[in-house]
Amino acid sequence: MKFDINTVPFSCYGSYLAFSYPRDGEGVYQDHLALRILYGMFNEQETYPIVMLNQEGEPVVGDIEATPAQLKVSAGGKGYQMCFQNEDTVHVKGSTDILITKTKMFGLMCDRVMHLETGSWEIAGNDASVIIEMIRGSISDDSVWSEEGTRCENIKVLIHPDDAGEFELKLTLAGLSYRKPEPLSYEENLLNAEETFEDFKKHFHTGIDKYRESIELAAYISWHSVVRPEGYVKYPVMLMTKNKMNMVWSWDYTFNALAMMDKDPDLAYDQFLAIAEMQEKDGSYPDAFHARAYVCTFVKPPVQGFILKRMFKIQKPGMDTLQKIYDSVVRFTKWWFDYRGTVDGIPVYHHGNDSGWDNSTAFRLGVPVKSPDLSAWLIIQMDFLADTAKDLGRNEEADAWKKRSEELLDKMLTLFVEHNHMKAIKVPENKTVECDSLLLYVPLILGDKLPSEIRERMLEELLKEKNFITDYGIASEPVDSPYFVEDGYWRGAIWPPTAYIMTEALMENGRKEEAVLNARRFCDMCASEGFFENYSAIDGHGLRDSGFTWTASVFMILIRDYLEK
Repeated sequence: MKFDINTVPFSCYGSYLAFSYPRDGEGVYQDHLALRILYGMFNEQETYPIVMLNQEGEPVVGDIEATPAQLKVSAGGKGYQMCFQNEDTVHVKGSTDILITKTKMFGLMCDRVMHLETGSWEIAGNDASVIIEMIRGSISDDSVWSEEGTRCENIKVLIHPDDAGEFELKLTLAGLSYRKPEPLSYEENLLNAEETFEDFKKHFHTGIDKYRESIELAAYISWHSVVRPEGYVKYPVMLMTKNKMNMVWSWDYTFNALAMMDKDPDLAYDQFLAIAEMQEKDGSYPDAFHARAYVCTFVKPPVQGFILKRMFKIQKPGMDTLQKIYDSVVRFTKWWFDYRGTVDGIPVYHHGNDSGWDNSTAFRLGVPVKSPDLSAWLIIQMDFLADTAKDLGRNEEADAWKKRSEELLDKMLTLFVEHNHMKAIKVPENKTVECDSLLLYVPLILGDKLPSEIRERMLEELLKEKNFITDYGIASEPVDSPYFVEDGYWRGAIWPPTAYIMTEALMENGRKEEAVLNARRFCDMCASEGFFENYSAIDGHGLRDSGFTWTASVFMILIRDYLEK
């Protein structure tokens, strides 16, 4: 399998290293491959462009060919190739001069080049360093050290072939402690890389011919997006992407976990254990985190019960893991009532980001907002907790959760239903938000918990032609809405999580044909466009960041649960 480096970076399971085009916004090295270190947030990633040079020392743009095990860059019969030896070390060999430099993303306070007594070279920045061990060829350093003696103002490390016209080296991600990689040959490392991915990929398959190539790409995206435990990351976790959005968001991970259940159950439950380790004392989960940072300004919706219920149908975790997950979800569920509860007992969102639907029209009048989807998620969550408490022998807790779920359902139906439709309410004014966001239809996941007249009215509106329904799936805002924007994020785009949620909602309401059709439309779009953060409801083209894991995950889930049955 070959993939496009423009949308999917070259990396490997467990690694904080990724190779793609620079994303620093400077434009100086945009056409050249770059090594990126994924510790930084968004545009703060330490980035090292790797530039091929001709005989005159001028940059040469090469063609890139990428497979899961190897990446090649070539131009004019010369070039270089690489493979991962392990999660920290990349083996590189080539037949041309190359320049390794560094972008100026967020200051150069600590940037430096050092020739160590061991013979190794180190290029270091603010957050990490890269060690170069030459096997063949030589290095020259044209970097410029600042007069104040604190940093390099311009990093220029040049790699030269030997007399035979070849070079070979190893690049290793290093912190304060560095261990020289084992002296394995390039051929040994390449074979190991191939076998490692193939071992992971064997769990990914489909009997549907048109999806086979995309399933393989989904497998690679899932595999290479996992990073090892380090810093705030206490279990192996799957980043959203190793492009721009290199973090774990606290509802995104649940879809990745569900996709992994029939492939690697331990990895699936690790996603929940990792977020549990990040839980605040008050019970809240962070909005997002990675090894070196976390964001706790927002939360994400309580979808854990909804997803875990489906994971448990495939395989329940061991008792120890079950206990940890249950206790964590209990604390998060209580948090919504303790810290986001209102006088009527209906929890609210303090920002659109808390809902996962950042700029939905449900929030166009401002916040706080009472939104029916939040109550629906909590009802499902408490039902899940009731069932799990029984499994743990906590019958009194089970009864209490069941009672709370029923009470919230009654309040929800009283507060949010108007003319057999759901509404969002801006508080404290208690003003109805005039909007028709898909967010208001999420309560359909409650299925027959909703009165039949409400369900049928909502389904009628949802399934209208030229409304939410498109040739590519269900839009987040009706395409005929005055608020619709093609690339308007949650004001029009088609999103992977809602592709799954609404497919499940249709199924819960006995609309199997429509559910399967929605699943097929979404999967066909992914197979055609690749795995993006979201998609245009007009023509289905990919939008925003790419190589996205929750997109690959939803693609795999829908094939597994709907299209192959």
